[in-house]
Amino acid sequence: MNYWHSLIFLLLAFIVSGCGGVSGSSHQTVVQNPASTVPASVNLSVSATVVDPGASVALSWSTSNATECQASGGWTGTKQLSGTVTVTNITQSTSFRLSCSGEGGGGLAEVTVQVNFTGTIVTLRASPEEVATNGTSTLTWDSANANSCAAGGAWSGTQPLSGNFVTGALTQDSTYRLTCDGPAGSAVAMVTVRVLSKTLRWQAPIQNVDGSPLTDLAGYIVYWGAQSRNYSGSHTINSATTTQWDITVSPGSYYFAVTALNSTGNESGYSNEVLKTIL
Repeated sequence: MNYWHSLIFLLLAFIVSGCGGVSGSSHQTVVQNPASTVPASVNLSVSATVVDPGASVALSWSTSNATECQASGGWTGTKQLSGTVTVTNITQSTSFRLSCSGEGGGGLAEVTVQVNFTGTIVTLRASPEEVATNGTSTLTWDSANANSCAAGGAWSGTQPLSGNFVTGALTQDSTYRLTCDGPAGSAVAMVTVRVLSKTLRWQAPIQNVDGSPLTDLAGYIVYWGAQSRNYSGSHTINSATTTQWDITVSPGSYYFAVTALNSTGNESGYSNEVLKTIL
């Protein structure tokens, strides 16, 4: 019997190698204690919601039932579970978002800082900013010192100086732009609505560890859990040609990984891992 090659999987458009070899017996997964059902909560505040151009603001946050946090919008990167940071030189209206995940699911908080120009001002928001496939979002906007507004990006046409707009069914991330003109010049606002797909995809392995062609691929096992490399659920796919799965887990944030099975039931090591939010 051939030994399996370290497998290369494609999960959610990321190609990385991360699977180990298969032993002569099936891989066993130890299921830990059930994860908490209480989702993470996030509190995010800002020292000022309206500032002059070039000003600084302090962002402060705290969480509960969270294990990790990611910032987006006007700030980025992994953040501690609580803290304070200063954002300098704010020159346009900016939204700051903090998304945290925990054993019971994820939580999101957002604050917006507007810049007080004497010229044209426009703000554009989307609710929600994350939708399931074929979901819709409502855009809401306001302007000041403007005579006209025009849409761009994922929408188009002349728009009123303030209003709302319901998007059509979304199947991919979409960025909406609004440009408003006034006597003092133009102002632009943008917002992106993310589509969170429930489909997990990967690339099938093609060779054994010795470089010989892999001829006895029989299927896969998809694992998931609320903590990294601590999986509480699994789903077996008895098909070598199937390389995607429509996720059926409850709403929340989960880590996913895939293993491969050969015709005798031997299982590879885990693939790379991805964190995915399910609505």
